[in-house]
This record gives sequence, C-alpha cells and structure tokens, in this order.
Amino acid sequence: MMKKRMVLLSLSLAACIGLVAGCGGNAENNATTGSSGESNASTSSGNAVEINFQNIWVGADSKAEVFNQMIEGFNTEFDGKYKIVVEEQTDYDMYRDKLRTQISTGDAPDIFTVGSYADLELFSQSGKLMDLTEFLENDDMKSQFVSGSVDAAKVDGKNYGFPYENAVVPIMYNQKLLTEAGVEELPQSFEEFFDVCEKLKAIDVYPTAQMTADNAFTSMLWYSYALAACGGPDIYEKGFDDPAFVEAADLIKRMYDYTAPDAVGGDATVVNGHFFNERTGIYTNGSWILGRIKTEGVEGLYDNLVLAPGLSYNGENGGAYINQVQAYFCAGAQTDPAKEEGIKEFFKYICDKERVTELANSSGALFLIDIDSTQLTDPVQAELAKQSSEATFTIGHFQGSVPTTVANAFPAALESLVLGDVDSQGFVDMLKEANE
Repeated sequence: MMKKRMVLLSLSLAACIGLVAGCGGNAENNATTGSSGESNASTSSGNAVEINFQNIWVGADSKAEVFNQMIEGFNTEFDGKYKIVVEEQTDYDMYRDKLRTQISTGDAPDIFTVGSYADLELFSQSGKLMDLTEFLENDDMKSQFVSGSVDAAKVDGKNYGFPYENAVVPIMYNQKLLTEAGVEELPQSFEEFFDVCEKLKAIDVYPTAQMTADNAFTSMLWYSYALAACGGPDIYEKGFDDPAFVEAADLIKRMYDYTAPDAVGGDATVVNGHFFNERTGIYTNGSWILGRIKTEGVEGLYDNLVLAPGLSYNGENGGAYINQVQAYFCAGAQTDPAKEEGIKEFFKYICDKERVTELANSSGALFLIDIDSTQLTDPVQAELAKQSSEATFTIGHFQGSVPTTVANAFPAALESLVLGDVDSQGFVDMLKEANE
C-alpha cells in the first residue's frame, strides 16, 4: 500500500508540472436517502431524483462559495430531473468518523469525499461503493484528468473513486515580520530555521503556530517536513524503527519552544488566527488556505507571503515538497439506475475544466483536473505550482501516508511529547503501538 501511495505522490507532482508547463454552516437538510436505491422521488412520477451529497467544502472553506455555485448550477441545469441535496460537514474529524459508521452499517452516502488513499482502499472493501471504472474510462471523462491520476487511484484494478483536490503544502513566511526581525535570507536548513525563530522571538512575534487538538493538522505537517529532512523521500517505506522518526520528533518538540502559549489544546482556528493576524511569522498549510489568507488575513499579509520548500537537516534532504491527493470523490452503490445516472452527471459537471479553473482561481487550491495554468490569475498560486514542480523530491504528509490508526494516535502522542510525559522515543513508541 505504501508503494501505491508513492505513485500517487508522483502524480500529484505531475499535476503541478502540468499547471506550470500547460502552463474548513452546520445546517443539515432532511435528505436521508443513502445508497439503498430508494429515492425520495423518481423520474417516473415527474419529480427530480434527489441525490445526497455530504459536502465538506462549506462554511469558511475557501472553495465553499464557488463549489456551492457549481451545485446550484447543476441543479438548475437538471431541474426536474436530478437534485443534489447537500448535508454540510464542517468538522472534518467528525465527518470521517460518521462516514466510517455509515459505510460499516451498509448506508453509504450517495456522494461523498475521502481524504486519503488508505480510506479509499478501506471503504472499497465494504462492497458499498459504486464501481466507477467504466465511467472513468470513457474519453470524455478520462481526458479531464492529469494523465495517469485516475489509474493510480484504482484499488485492485477498479476505480471506486477518482482524485480531485491536490494537496500542495509550502512553508510560508511573512516577509514583513522577517524584515523587522533582521532576517535577510530565508532559512535553508533546520539549523538556520531555529536561528530565524530566535530573531522573531526577540521582536515579540511567535515564530510558529502549533496545535495539538483535533487532528493536530498543521503540527502534523511540520512533523512531515521534519521526517522528509531526517529520512528522505522513502521515509514512510522504512518503518517506525528508522531513527528519522525519533530525530523528527526532536525537531518538532524544539519547535514548541517557539510557539504561542495556546498551542497545547489549540486547534486550526488558533493556528490560523495567529498567522492571519501577524502574531506569528512562519506557517505551513496547503494550497487551499491561500484564498482564506487573502480574504481573512490582515491588510497586506497576502502581498507579504513568501513560499519555500522543505528544510535540510545535517546538510541533507533539503528542497522537498509535501504533495499528495487531498480529496477523492466516491459514490455509494445504487440499485436505482436513475440515481446512478444522476451521480455520474454530477461528476461530469464538477470535473469540467472551465468550472475547475474558476474554483482554483477563487480558492487558491490546486486540482488533478488537467486545467490550463495560463488561466490561473493568482501569482502566489502559480509560484506554488512552480516550486512544487521544481522540488528535489515530493513526499506525502504523515496523516495521509500511515494507517488511519496511527494518524488518529498522532495528536495524543504529540501532546504527550510537548508536555514532557514521554521523550521522542516514547512518542514514536506510541505511534508504533497504534500500528500494531
């Protein structure tokens, strides 16, 4: 399975190369129809077939506005025939747990997304997902995607989902704060990075913002970059006994000496709030956050963004980029042919290159739809794609590259590490235990 993930990573890089060369509402509606095939209404009675969609791109998510317009556009175009009924999912962790429960009880949603190949592989084994292989092999669909990306998403030779959003994760610096701190050049190594942290701390700026709550996402990304620096591109293939896992834990623990006092117990709102309001100078998150930085950050923040790849450690493994599939679209297996056809029509609609180009431009996110990068209007987004394509190597983030049980154990292990309840080896031992 690890080998398959590495293929997906390289395809995500190919997506960015194609871009350059080809160039997180709690409202829930009353739709309860799942994959049983029992529609709330049928076309034979003259009513639209309702298709349930558990949508994570809502609320403050940078893709929410335009993606909602896409849903509305589909419902208008297919008025009286199909209707996408959205169930908003604003908490990613709760959604993931809910999805596992639904599928395990045989009630998969009509349309949903998963965030990793591990989940795609797991859910496909349930027999509750729609086989999309033949649908995706049609030229009018296959031509929408970056070459090879749909094939790389197969499980046992079949597509139970297709790749959609691409996670490209830079290290972001606030150039204004770096200048005030007297930093003239971006750090290239973790050794230089901690020197920059000292200078930012001297001007009363939190160098980094960290978190241990929820899935500890941004701290997980920092750990991923530390793993890349300590262990190289094949670190996930080496297993938890490799010393790089302990060395990376040493680095992440040291980073907590340069963070805000609310890091332990802090969530994404805390982390984003510090960077968006210039209380912290260095930040890491995915391409999807660019739209929110632009609209929610203090005046001038977006213009002062400087992006950079990963850092080296002891002179090795610098210039890496975290790059992997962020979201796969899937569908529950259907017994109603009309609903199955409606799902496929919706998938065609949201994979249209012009619509995805608009979605990319509005959000800053990147996708595995093969759009023309000359149509991208944001220079920061274009620079991100360029840097990723030029990376010395790409690597998946920790959460998406390890078994789900290990990813779930990461926040508690991290908190134990930074509170001093365990040392770096103890932190890794907690991850190993979750893997067993």
